[in-house]
Amino acid sequence: MSSNLEALGITPEKIRAYDQRIPRYTSYPTAPFFTPDFDPDEWEKYIEETSAKADDLSLYVHIPFCRKRCLFCACNVIVTRKEGVADEYLDYLEREIELFAKRYHGAGRAIQLHLGGGTPNFLDHEQMARLLKMLSSRFTFTDENERSIEVDPRIATPEDIDAFYHQHGFRRISFGVQDFNPETQAAIGRGQTRDITFENVARARETGFKSVNIDLIYGLPKQTVQTWTNTVDAIISLRPDRIALYNFAFLPTKLAHQRTLDDADMPTPAEKLDMFIAAHDRLVAAGWEFIGMDHYALKDDSLTRAQREGSLRRNFMGYTTLRGTDLAAFGVSSISDFQNAFAQNVKKLTVYKRMIDEGKLPLERGLALSDDDRARRYMIEEIMCNGVLRFDADTGVEGFNVGEVVREEKDALAPLAEDGLLTIESDALHVTDKGRVFLRNIAVVFDSYLKRARSGKPLFSRAV
Repeated sequence: MSSNLEALGITPEKIRAYDQRIPRYTSYPTAPFFTPDFDPDEWEKYIEETSAKADDLSLYVHIPFCRKRCLFCACNVIVTRKEGVADEYLDYLEREIELFAKRYHGAGRAIQLHLGGGTPNFLDHEQMARLLKMLSSRFTFTDENERSIEVDPRIATPEDIDAFYHQHGFRRISFGVQDFNPETQAAIGRGQTRDITFENVARARETGFKSVNIDLIYGLPKQTVQTWTNTVDAIISLRPDRIALYNFAFLPTKLAHQRTLDDADMPTPAEKLDMFIAAHDRLVAAGWEFIGMDHYALKDDSLTRAQREGSLRRNFMGYTTLRGTDLAAFGVSSISDFQNAFAQNVKKLTVYKRMIDEGKLPLERGLALSDDDRARRYMIEEIMCNGVLRFDADTGVEGFNVGEVVREEKDALAPLAEDGLLTIESDALHVTDKGRVFLRNIAVVFDSYLKRARSGKPLFSRAV
């Protein structure tokens, strides 16, 4: 059987040519360009402005705790088994939410909630109920609000899965798997049997979750093409609704815990490329559609339908069908995403607690968006989500002409068009099926921040 990528004209040589270190564009401008000079008073002003609009709101809560560190992880986590740490954290979360609520006093409805980490199921059932109660006491949730949770299968029980659904109202659940190969799991410090994962997914299905997501990572130590395809084939047999297929970001100069990983155990670039091709082709052949940016969804999934309809959106929680909602985030390192500003909380728990004790929102850095930022954010999101950038689109910025900006970048876009990644017609830029594999390479053309940062550019993960 011929490769799906080969059928699109995507050769290993072409993938290597586009395998650059560029942003993932979970936001624009990207987080490395947030600044500690962002004025806390200005952030409070944006909260009040959002409140006055009374628009729908998404909520994110970061639970940073893990019982053991996985050596591949690049998330902000706190490794602990200390008793009482979760209850104390909830005390401070409640106070942070209160500080926010004093400034946010509008009628906006909460239509989405996501718990991420760390390990959200580090919380026991009583603590989870407490967290949800403190949120519902400050925000008005719609009856149909969408709740999703990230779960570590190694510590989840069938009773946990039932409670997430029946007691706490979650309908979407995401399991971290990464790889089933025992040698790889030993190398990254993550013991997780295939049976544990299969039992959790089966329980989620039986309980009634409407969407199950699985996270996988290729390029991990001790992986081979054969062990990797064994993992992918096992996941295919589970039929999760969504699959996130990540390229391992090995950044030992940036992440101290990754320095314990042995370079000699890492797959070669050629092997990583073969892993990506093998996984992509297997998933597409088995019925998943490539949404873009490492994400695959079954053909009848809401993400797939939204992309066909041109209504798919993206925020710090990933791809979403909820259009244009502001995101209020709570907990250490979490990032709020409003139409006019980004704001990231402090990453150190001690600083987080001290600032809340002082009655301050625990802001570490942020960015007020200019009109150009907001318009380019719209352009990049349309490319990343829906693959069509219409020249007469309303970006929300008066006087901003999308077609004119595209014409200004014709020299940068020309080689991408020649390679078949996109077409430029009289009224729109269209990303091709081939180009969907290289969305980041297309989006970066419109990133004015990277162009200005000629030296000292941030270190990003590779595009493929």
